Amino acid sequence: MSDNFNDNPNEFEDYSNVKEFKWWERIKYLFVNPNELFKSVKFYPSTKLPIALIIISTLVAAFIEMNTDEFINSIAENMPGMTPSDSVLTGYMILTVILTPIVPIFIVFFKAFMVNGLAALVGGDGEYKDAIAIAAYSYVPVAVGRLILTIIFVASGNPVVDLNLALILPESMIGSIVYGAFLHFDILIIWYQILVLIGATYLYEIPKKKAFVPVILPWIVWIILSSGLYVLNHS
Repeated sequence: MSDNFNDNPNEFEDYSNVKEFKWWERIKYLFVNPNELFKSVKFYPSTKLPIALIIISTLVAAFIEMNTDEFINSIAENMPGMTPSDSVLTGYMILTVILTPIVPIFIVFFKAFMVNGLAALVGGDGEYKDAIAIAAYSYVPVAVGRLILTIIFVASGNPVVDLNLALILPESMIGSIVYGAFLHFDILIIWYQILVLIGATYLYEIPKKKAFVPVILPWIVWIILSSGLYVLNHS
């Protein structure tokens, strides 16, 4: 069955029982059975729920971080020799609240743009709204996961860090291209890419091998470019 699926993911799929899930069912299947979720999203591509979850999760995480010493210290680092006043802190907080949900939403729409454009090159049959649905649902675990990590780290009195592979490297490798690359192999981002890959096979009707081009290839290119810039900044 897996071989057939790789040849044509839709030719052997049974869509006769596909239904529109309730909001809580969409969340459940996103985490326990994303294949079933994206089979449903193929016919019911609403994006209101995932975008709302992304915005709420990122805002709550931002509010939690704004009440930590690390947030104040990060502001102080940008103002050497000065102590941030209450008005400055308030301004940074307002700016953080404004920008925090914009960044992940931009990531979602840009990822959708890349998927929609490159999927057409490998025979994908879908629309931009389909790509937005894929990217939005796939990013939910990233937003929710970072919220959970923020709560855990702040509650334990530790600074918030990303769970990337660079954490396992020795400090002597900081500044190297390997360290720069490993910074981008975040567990949540890897999960995100896998979900986008699954979604593309259903909504764009392409095999998983071909879905590698619009989903994984741009990510690899981004890692290579970012790693090069990282080395230049540390040279």
